[in-house]
Amino acid sequence: MRSQAKARTLALGVVLLPLVLAGERTTANASGAGSSGGVIDIEVRYPARHQLIVPDSNFIFGSVGSGGVALEIDGHPVTVEGNGAFLAWLPVPDAGRGDTAAYMLRAVEGPDTATAVLSILRPPSRPPSGSETPWLLTTPLERPSDRWYEPGGEFALSVLGEGGAEVELAAGNRRFPLRDLGPERGSLHRYAGRIDAAALHAAACEAGDCRSGTTALPTGEGDSIFVAIDTVTAGLVARSGADVTRSPVSFHLAPRPDPAPGIKLVEAEDPVNGQSGVVVGRPTAFGPYRWRFPEGTVARVATRVGSRVALDLGGGLRAWVASEDILWEPDPLPETPARAFGGRAEPAGGRIDFRVGLSHAAPARVVQTGPRAIRLTVYGAVGEMDRIALGAATGVTAIDWVQEAPSRLHIDLELDWPIWGHRLSIEHGDPRAYEGPRTSAPRPADSPAGGVVLRLAIRRPPPIDPAAPLRGRRIAVDPGHPGAGSYGPTGYYEGDANLAVARRLASLLEAAGARPILVRDGRRAVGLYERTLRAREEDAELFVSIHNNAVPDGVRPFDVAGTSTFYYHRHSAALAREVQDGMVRQMGLRDLGPLWGDLAVVREPWMPAILTEGAFMMVPAQEAALRTPEFQERYARGVLEGIEAYLREFTERMP
Repeated sequence: MRSQAKARTLALGVVLLPLVLAGERTTANASGAGSSGGVIDIEVRYPARHQLIVPDSNFIFGSVGSGGVALEIDGHPVTVEGNGAFLAWLPVPDAGRGDTAAYMLRAVEGPDTATAVLSILRPPSRPPSGSETPWLLTTPLERPSDRWYEPGGEFALSVLGEGGAEVELAAGNRRFPLRDLGPERGSLHRYAGRIDAAALHAAACEAGDCRSGTTALPTGEGDSIFVAIDTVTAGLVARSGADVTRSPVSFHLAPRPDPAPGIKLVEAEDPVNGQSGVVVGRPTAFGPYRWRFPEGTVARVATRVGSRVALDLGGGLRAWVASEDILWEPDPLPETPARAFGGRAEPAGGRIDFRVGLSHAAPARVVQTGPRAIRLTVYGAVGEMDRIALGAATGVTAIDWVQEAPSRLHIDLELDWPIWGHRLSIEHGDPRAYEGPRTSAPRPADSPAGGVVLRLAIRRPPPIDPAAPLRGRRIAVDPGHPGAGSYGPTGYYEGDANLAVARRLASLLEAAGARPILVRDGRRAVGLYERTLRAREEDAELFVSIHNNAVPDGVRPFDVAGTSTFYYHRHSAALAREVQDGMVRQMGLRDLGPLWGDLAVVREPWMPAILTEGAFMMVPAQEAALRTPEFQERYARGVLEGIEAYLREFTERMP
C-alpha cells in the first residue's frame, strides 16, 4: 500500500481517512458442548477498537478461523472464505450514547457460538439530548490557521448544526452569513461561507475584540524575526425563530508584511524518511507536489497560512511549501528580477550538465516536454543571454529561450538521445562563467563577481543490448514498508508480502543477467527517501517499488480491487505501462491501468521510477494468494516481463 498512518481516536470535528489497516484485533473465542474440538476465533483486523469512522457505510474485515463458520455482523450475513477470512461492506452503526457505537459480531459453527463487540467512535449526527436550540458543533469543520491576508483575501469557514437555522459569523457591526448546504450527517446540516479576512480583522478590532501579538520566524543565522499576528474573536450565531445560540471562535490574522519578506528553502531533517535534497512545492496549501525546488532556493513570500507558506513566482502563480523547510531572510530581497547571463552544456560521464548563471538566486523548475526535450523555467528572472553554448559531443541539438512574462524565463533543450533522468541543483560562483565563447568579455561595472549558477544534469540512457536487454542493467527493487503497511484479514503483513515478491523478482533479474539492488532485505523500517538515496548511491538505472493495495474508509473495496502501477515523471510512464501489462497478464486480476500518482519514491527523477500495487491485501482471496510461492512468482514474473519489454522497446527509440 502506498501511504499509511496508524488509526487513532480523534476529537470531534476532525476527519480521518485511514489508509493503514492496523493490526490491533478484537477477539472472541468459543467452543460448545458436543463439538469436535473446533474453536471459533473471531479476529477483527479493521477497524481498530475506538477508531473514528466518518462514512455511513464502510468495510470491516478479519477472520473467524475456519471456512465452516457462519458469520453475522449487526444481523447481516457475511461471506466467509475457506481459510476463515471475511471482508464485508456494511452500514456503520450509529452512536448509541455520546460518540460511541459498536459492531456486533456473531459466529456459529455447529453447536458452537462466539460473539464479539467492537466499539468505535462516530462524529455527531444529531444534537445531543437536551441541547440548546438551535445547536451548533462549536469546533468548526473548516477554519483557517493563523494567516497573513492580502486585499480581497478570503478563507473558508464551515460548521455542523441543526437544520433549519440561520447561521452567521458576527464581528462588531459586521455579519458574514453561512449558507445551509443541506444534510451532512443525519439531522445535522453543514453551514459554510467565505469570510473576508481584512473585514473580519477590522470589525473585531474596532469592537475591541482584538488582541495584539507577534510570531517568531527563524532566520538562517539561528536568530528570529518577529512579525505581527493578532488574535481576533468573533461569534458563531445560529437563530431559529426566537431562539439564538452564540459561540465564540477565535482567529489569528494579520496583513502580510510590506515589503513582503524573503525566504530560503532548506529541507528539514526527517529522522523517519530521510532527505531527498529538494523542497517540494504545491499549487495549493495542501495539494499534490508539483515543484521540486533545489535546496538554497531563495524567493519572495506571497502569503502564509499556518504551517504553509506561498512563494511568489510572479504573474499570480504561487507554490506552497511547508514552514519547516523555510529559513526567513532578515534582509530584503532584490526588488529587480534576477538576470540570466548565459548558458553552457558540457559532457560529464553518463550525463550532460547544463549551467546557467544568474545575478541572484531565483526559484526554478524542470519539466520534460518530450522524449528528447526538457525545459528549465526560472521564476523572477529575465534573459540577458546573447550566447548559449551547446557544447561539443553533448548530444544537445538545439537550445532556445523565451521570456514568457516580465519575469518568467524558459530555456528549452533538445537532445539527439532520449532523456533517462534529470536533476536540478544550485551552485555558487561567477554567474558569467557560462556565457559560452564570450567568457573573456569585459565585465560590466554592475555585474557581480559571485552569484548563483543553476545546474541541470540530464542523464543519458545506459547501453542496452536489444538481444538481451536486461543484461548488465542495475535495477533497484524496493519492497515497500515498513514503516507502516497494511494487513490482510488473517493478519498477513503487507511488508512481508512485498519482500517475498521482491526477493523473487531479484532472483529472476539476476538469472536474466541484470544486477538487482534489493533496497530492503529484512523487517527493519527504511525511510522513503532513504530508499531512493540508496538507489542513487548504487547508480541504479531503474527503480521499482513493490506494494500491495488497500482503500481508505468509505470506498467499497469490491468495486476497485485489482492491479495498478504508478509513475510521476514523464520519462517513467512507458515503464509503468509495460510493467502493468506484464502483471495483469501473469496475475489475471482486474486491470486498473497505469496511474500518475503523487507518491514519494516515484518522485525521484534521476531514473525511471514506478510503484506497483499488484493485489489487494484486504480482499481475502488476494491475501490468501499472496501467501503462496506460486502467486509471488507470477507477480514477480509480470514485473520482470514488463521491465524487459520496456528496455527492448527503448532500444528502438535510440538513434
